[in-house]
Amino acid sequence: MRKIDPATLEIVRGALIACANEMAAVLSKTAYNPMVFEVQDYCIGLIDPKGELVAQNSGGLPIFLADMGAAVLDGIEKFGLSGFEPGDAVVMNAPYVCGQHLNNVVVYSPCFVDGELVAFPAVRAHWLDVGGRRVGFGSVETTEIYEEGLQLRSIKVYRGGKLDENLWQIIADNVRFPESCLGDLRAQLAACRLGERRLAELFRRYGAGTLRECIEEMWNQSEKLARLAVAAIPDGEYQAESFLDNDGQDLEKPVEVKVTVRVRGDNMSVDFSEVADQVKGPINCGVSGGIAAARVAFKALTLPSHPVDEGCFRPLEVILPPGKFLSARPPGDGGLCPLRHGSIDRETLCLSQHDGRGLGRQTDE
Repeated sequence: MRKIDPATLEIVRGALIACANEMAAVLSKTAYNPMVFEVQDYCIGLIDPKGELVAQNSGGLPIFLADMGAAVLDGIEKFGLSGFEPGDAVVMNAPYVCGQHLNNVVVYSPCFVDGELVAFPAVRAHWLDVGGRRVGFGSVETTEIYEEGLQLRSIKVYRGGKLDENLWQIIADNVRFPESCLGDLRAQLAACRLGERRLAELFRRYGAGTLRECIEEMWNQSEKLARLAVAAIPDGEYQAESFLDNDGQDLEKPVEVKVTVRVRGDNMSVDFSEVADQVKGPINCGVSGGIAAARVAFKALTLPSHPVDEGCFRPLEVILPPGKFLSARPPGDGGLCPLRHGSIDRETLCLSQHDGRGLGRQTDE
């Protein structure tokens, strides 16, 4: 790989972050509900065709840190990269994949430059309602994810620029506030379309080869800085534990949270093996949610002010067995999430950036 000019690298890095931030501005100015434009309950990501994070907006909620690649990878596995075309847009909130409650809906679209698929602008935003047993979210009375509302897994709301009227009607008929929810969906689509234009402009200005080299160098620099930060921590095993009062169903039983962090040189692992098992109440989440929690802590500890990209997390391994309340199985309330189809019976789900997938791999141990 040729040496990237430092000035070009910084211009590209800044342009990618600016693209995500401009998408966020479009979303917050056009969304219909205050959870988006007041609370900033959203995030914007630019995802490469391998599901790895290129850039993320500077605002939004910390728990959304670098976790939308899983949603995009699910669509790639469903359609294949050749199954996307210009004008497509995918809607997604499946707890099996996203690890979030159903109100957090992801919309993403493919960006093509000269016929080549180069990236996916992606937007997650909190909708006011997705149907279900109660208005909004978080009722302690729910014990199954089906009570939470409408589940949408990697469904094309637009195909080749043409709206799927049937899907639009299904959403409208299954939420309590269709004007708000569909308005938020349109805002997410508008942000994605802007992202497509800005990315295409950038790729055409510098060329696809230069852009990819810049992105790889960005990841390498972030990895190096993160490893230096981890290496400054004394090697050892660190443990902490706490608890939640209860799960909202069994009021007499605390929910244990025990985490082990291991530091070896410039590598860190976060082990959730001893957290409480999946519970009956609505506090479970999918494995992507558990991984995101570890990433938030890791980022705050290592590179709190550095721009977010996939390289920031290469020194981090997250160990999270299935069946924990951070990696719930169906039909647990609050979601469950193998990162990929068929992974639900694996003994261990493990995040590692060294396999090149960027979002996680499974171990067969």
